[in-house]
Amino acid sequence: LKFASLVPSGYRRQLTASPTNRLALATRAAMAAVAAATARMLPGPLRAHRCRGEAAVAVAAHCPAAWRSGSSRSFASGIRMLRSEERDIVFHFAAEEFFMNSAKVTAPLMYLWRPDPVVTIGRHQNPWKECRLAQLEEDGVALQRRRTGGGCIFQDPGCSVFTFISPSGQFNIDKNLEIVLGALRRCGVNAEKKGRNDLVFEGRKMSGSAFRHVPDRGVSLHHGTILIDTDFQALQRYLTPDKRKLQAKGIASVGARVMNLREQFSDLSHGGLCDAFEAEFREVYGAHETEVEILDASSPTASEAAFQAVVAELRSPEWRLGRTPDFSHKLDTRIDGVGVLDVHLEVVGGKIQEAVIFSDALFPEVISQAMVALKDATYGRHGIRSALDGLRPEFEEEGPKVLLQALTDWLSAEVDD
Repeated sequence: LKFASLVPSGYRRQLTASPTNRLALATRAAMAAVAAATARMLPGPLRAHRCRGEAAVAVAAHCPAAWRSGSSRSFASGIRMLRSEERDIVFHFAAEEFFMNSAKVTAPLMYLWRPDPVVTIGRHQNPWKECRLAQLEEDGVALQRRRTGGGCIFQDPGCSVFTFISPSGQFNIDKNLEIVLGALRRCGVNAEKKGRNDLVFEGRKMSGSAFRHVPDRGVSLHHGTILIDTDFQALQRYLTPDKRKLQAKGIASVGARVMNLREQFSDLSHGGLCDAFEAEFREVYGAHETEVEILDASSPTASEAAFQAVVAELRSPEWRLGRTPDFSHKLDTRIDGVGVLDVHLEVVGGKIQEAVIFSDALFPEVISQAMVALKDATYGRHGIRSALDGLRPEFEEEGPKVLLQALTDWLSAEVDD
C-alpha cells in the first residue's frame, strides 16, 4: 500500500475494492509506477507509446492501458485539452453543457472549435431586438441562444472559439485570459485586456468572452472568440445593436470597433492558433504530456443520452427564440459597466404576475433569479426592492453582486408605490 501511494488516486481507490485482492492490486500498482517511471527515462523512440523495441515492450507490459496510451500525465492530473472540427454550433454548446453537468471535471479543461455562420444571443436577450430575423432566414444563417450571458454576436469559420471549464474553486478568469494572451503572443500578436471581458489589438477589439457558473455542480465556464477572418459585412447585415451601447462607446457602427487579426497577421490561421493555445495551456499547467483529444459526432461523448438531450433542447424554438408577450409595464436602460436591462412586467391587482428581463449582462444566473424573485412581489419601489434584496445572500462574487445592486437600485427607482 505504501508503494501504491506512488500512483494516481484513480488506481489507489482500487486498493479498497476487497480485502482479498488488496495485496495483488498494491503489487500491480507499485510495478506500474516503477515501470512508468522507467519508461519516461527511456529515449523517445523506446517509449511505450511509440516504440517497437523489446525493452520498451517489456516495460510497457506492466503499465495500465491508460499509461501505455501516452496519456499518463493527463490521467494523473485530470487536465484535458480537446479540439473539434465539427461546424454545428449546437454540437459545441451541447459539449460545453455535457462537460459542465454530466461529466466529472476535476481539473482545468480547454476545448477549441469554430462554427459555420451563425448569430448567437446571450441567455437573456430578446432576438427580435438584437438581430434581423428575416434576413437570417433568407440567407440561411442559424440563430442560436447561448447558456451564457453577454451580447449578440455573429460567428463563422473565421472566428475561432476557446472554452475553459474547471471546478469553481480553480476557476480564474484572469488566468484564462493570460493563456489566451500568451497563445496570441506565440503567434506574434501582442494583444491586451480592456474592460470587463474584451481583448484588443492597437485599440480595436478582436476577442470577447462570456461566463457561466453552476453552483450545485461546482463547475464554471468561460468561453470566448478570436476574430481571425470573420465576415464583417455580416455584422452590419444581421445585427441591430442597442443605440445606447453605441453612443456610450462613441462609435457609429458595429464594425468600427472590431478587427480581424488577418488584417495585420496575414499568415495567422485557425489551426496555427489552436497549436499555440495548446502549447500555452501545457506550459501554464505543466501538462507537457497531456495529449489533445479529438471530439466529433462519432465520439462516445456525443452518443451519451445526456449529450443528445441537450442537443434537442438547444434546437427547440422555445429555447432559441423564447417569448416576448405583451406586458403592462416596460422599462429599459443601459448602466455603464453592467449592460443593457430591458424589463417587462405583467402587473395585475398591484402584484407582479410575471417578469421577463432581457439583458446582455455577463452573469445570467442573477437575471434568472431576479425574474423568479419578482414574481408575486408587490408592484412598487418597496416591493421590488424587498424582493431583489432577498437575493443578496445568493451571490458572493463581486461581479454578480454589482449587477444585482444596479438592477435593484435602478428598477426600484423607476416605479412608484
